[in-house]
Amino acid sequence: MTSMSIQQYSLISDCYRIKMKNHCAVQTRFSTFKHARVYFRTCLCGIILSIAFQNTASAQPPKAQIDAAIKRGIAFLKQTDDYRTTGMNAFVAYTLLKAGESPESPYIQTCLKNILFDHNRMNKDGELEYRPGSDFNYCAGVQLMVLEAINPEKYQDEIRATADFLIRTQHKSGSWYYPQDIDHNGDTSITQYAILGLWAAERAGVIVPTSVWDKAARWHLSTQYPDGAFGYHPASASERAPLHTMGVAGTGSMYVISMQLYPDGQLRSGPVKKANQEKKKKFGFLEKVDLTQKEKTKEDENKLTKPTISFNALEAGKSKGLGWIVKNYNVRNLNRWPNYYLYGIERIAAIADTQNLGPYDWYADGARQLLLTQQDDGSWKGTHNIKASTCLAIIFLSKATVKTLGRKYKPEPVGSGLLAGGRGLPKNLAEVQMRNGKVENKKLSGDLSELLAQLEDPANADLEAAQETLVETITLGDREELINQKDRVLKLVDARSPDVRRTAVWALSRTNDFRVSPYLIRALKDPDLSVRIEARNGLCTLSRKIRGLGMPEDPLADVAENLDEKERIKIVDKWSDEAIKRWQKWYNSVKPFDEKFDLFEVLNEFPQSKTK
Repeated sequence: MTSMSIQQYSLISDCYRIKMKNHCAVQTRFSTFKHARVYFRTCLCGIILSIAFQNTASAQPPKAQIDAAIKRGIAFLKQTDDYRTTGMNAFVAYTLLKAGESPESPYIQTCLKNILFDHNRMNKDGELEYRPGSDFNYCAGVQLMVLEAINPEKYQDEIRATADFLIRTQHKSGSWYYPQDIDHNGDTSITQYAILGLWAAERAGVIVPTSVWDKAARWHLSTQYPDGAFGYHPASASERAPLHTMGVAGTGSMYVISMQLYPDGQLRSGPVKKANQEKKKKFGFLEKVDLTQKEKTKEDENKLTKPTISFNALEAGKSKGLGWIVKNYNVRNLNRWPNYYLYGIERIAAIADTQNLGPYDWYADGARQLLLTQQDDGSWKGTHNIKASTCLAIIFLSKATVKTLGRKYKPEPVGSGLLAGGRGLPKNLAEVQMRNGKVENKKLSGDLSELLAQLEDPANADLEAAQETLVETITLGDREELINQKDRVLKLVDARSPDVRRTAVWALSRTNDFRVSPYLIRALKDPDLSVRIEARNGLCTLSRKIRGLGMPEDPLADVAENLDEKERIKIVDKWSDEAIKRWQKWYNSVKPFDEKFDLFEVLNEFPQSKTK
């Protein structure tokens, strides 16, 4: 350790010891001047810790890490050149579109060709008809989402044909199911994707009959449990138990249905398009003409009947569903389809226009979990279908529904966390570029040595751009290069800036070298809480123990907001002490033979407080 870091840790040790003894433990051999100095250090330390811990508990991961995870996930999906006429073809296309891929890209065009093939199938009479490939209603729903996202004007006929297909396949109960002709009472998951598809059709200007939405509303209210939960197959004794995935599916569908039947709380008079959609102007005065906004025909008028389900009934169902979701909120320990659950959470929060579900920062929680569980090949594991699970993870990280609704959320400041948002324009305006109408820093060189040099001299560096490029370079680049620069990264663990320390901790965990573990374990006592959390997550990554040896990721996740700051510090320190104990035990069992002496103990031989 450097002398500066030793002083830092000695200062914190003094601070807590003096606080515990209420400033009564100072021995008489010290002068009054030393008493005053120690007391001043105590107060100063308390202030620093209070600032460090404020708002770091729910800080979302850096945008650079999220973007890098999305890129790796996309690269995994693109390992398959052509998904043919399957539901996965549409799902991958929708995922890439929401992640920012151009509709004109060759890959999207291949997916689009497969979708259009389904509109040129021959029926038994030799006539062309729309018939989705595998996955039936799942496929039709997602194909609608893709066509609306690519070009609703150009593919208006295909959108209408697909919407008509879903309207015909709706069961008399109001639900959707597999094509088999068997007795059933619907499938909450398939119904969800049919509703998402018809919602896309409405956004494209197609009027879906009120009766379709009304029947769907009635089915959801009739199959919802009294406490707000939903099951998978309501008619099946073995598959109707409440599930997290079906809770978000059913509740999310009711949010969409409510928007269609009662936009802004009033009966609708036409297709319900994007919320908060404004007319776009060119050159300040030319308004864009909406080619899908056609004059309503008599047939369209007949589709707009009065619903039998009242606005208040739907609101009550939504409220119960949301209450159940908040009460049973769980982004970390789901055994089946965890990413399906996350996409449902994202959709509900986006439609409800909230950045928190109850006390939970849903995006920060979900993003941290996804970064922790992403596989080395860029995928995410799922139940039976890794590619579908990867799509769902990318859709969540990309905030797909937020983009669909045309909303833009600014991330909450993350205290002293890495790459905090909201820092405004760069100081050097010569170092900016325009992208999609936004000012951005110019991309720095991806040379790892140069990036580390920037972090080593943060006073003269574009720190945020350096951190973002470094994360991307390490994630997508050659790990051997990082290993070769390991000694420089180790020195950054003791940097003055908590941003730099957190970046260093993150980078060390990507070296795949267990010898860096003592530095990560030591960082569990860093003065900055976000660095401690990054160290814990880094150890999970390095060890491949994603559950963190049973330790929660965030010690303040379930703490009341009004809890006294001293109590918060105690909770954090208790968490750190236990985490150090568990991770040290793990490291002792795996450390190399030549390190069988206790390197961790050597690194933590701090000077004892003079107040003893």
